Amino acid sequence: MKHKILIFTEKAGHLSLAKAAESFLKDLPDTKIKMVNLMDEKIAWGFYRISYRFFPQLTKLPFEISKKNENLMEAVRNYLVLKYRKKILDCLKKERPDIIITTYFGYIPVLDEIKAISNFRLINIVSDPVSVHPLLLSKEADFNIGFERYFLETAKNVGLKIKALSAGWLVRKAFFEKIDKEETRRKYNLEDKLTVLVCGGSEGSNAIIWLLPFLFFSRMKKDFQIIFICGNNKTLKNMINSTYRIAKKINPKIPKILVIGFTNKLHEFMAISDVVVGKAGPNLMFESISMGKPFLAITHISGQEDGNLKLIKERKFGWVAEDPVSASKVLKEVIENPSVLKRFKHLKKFSEENYKTGLKLAEIVNKMINN
Repeated sequence: MKHKILIFTEKAGHLSLAKAAESFLKDLPDTKIKMVNLMDEKIAWGFYRISYRFFPQLTKLPFEISKKNENLMEAVRNYLVLKYRKKILDCLKKERPDIIITTYFGYIPVLDEIKAISNFRLINIVSDPVSVHPLLLSKEADFNIGFERYFLETAKNVGLKIKALSAGWLVRKAFFEKIDKEETRRKYNLEDKLTVLVCGGSEGSNAIIWLLPFLFFSRMKKDFQIIFICGNNKTLKNMINSTYRIAKKINPKIPKILVIGFTNKLHEFMAISDVVVGKAGPNLMFESISMGKPFLAITHISGQEDGNLKLIKERKFGWVAEDPVSASKVLKEVIENPSVLKRFKHLKKFSEENYKTGLKLAEIVNKMINN
């Protein structure tokens, strides 16, 4: 008889976390894993997409206000219970899971409400590493798994008693596997030279646009190439290509580029790159670190990702340069003096910790199945 694991998730980074969990659990014996997305918050998601692409600073105020206002948080929990209780209960009745893993806070109020009268075991994966909102924590979960001490501090600050496992960050197993760089370069028609990977994230942050004048019109002393990953933002992809066509007529030393949309092969592009540039979301940041690549943060979502910038600086994960002039200076130094990349050998220990986190999750789930 197979034991069923349901992974409740949402779009974007929450789905990345869910896939990371799945990658470490799929080889457990006698288990069946199913991903489930029951969320349909179109208005909220629309606001998030606008913030993500255009106005990442918009989220600061609601984040700070809501995390300190228990009445407001309770209102959010009540709303989620009223809207999703039936959907979640119908799903559980149909699937009858032995273990539930959630990577999105929207499921927590209902799961907390029914946990005591249900047979499933519950694991909550906290979806922000440092700036942890109290709504991300489950009081009834068998384990809240979060990054280091930060989520424990949030629980303590709001007087919430939780069962917790502090660890590294959960990253998809593919980011730890050995990849043939030469073969991968040939696969994407790229050359053996310094490579800058510019990631827009799942929704394609428009902060990338401000780097195009430097990347396309500067005449660098050394040759390099750029991979752009635009996520689901087709407008961003078109803008990069059209700007490149104009720049190519002016700059005879323009770098070679590859521009793609959403991809499940990020680990391949990261493997053949020397530095990763993008929004300081936790998944992209820790995926970069897990592959030993320094990370340049050029934007972040205010509030929930504020702590990520602090982490980059404190742990020396890379650089924070959220204006195009500063970011251009960092990239110029990397491109013209690649020896600066030797400063980041210490990333290996963080990569190892992230890998161990996946193994710990698998160990916990295996014990739940066998007990």
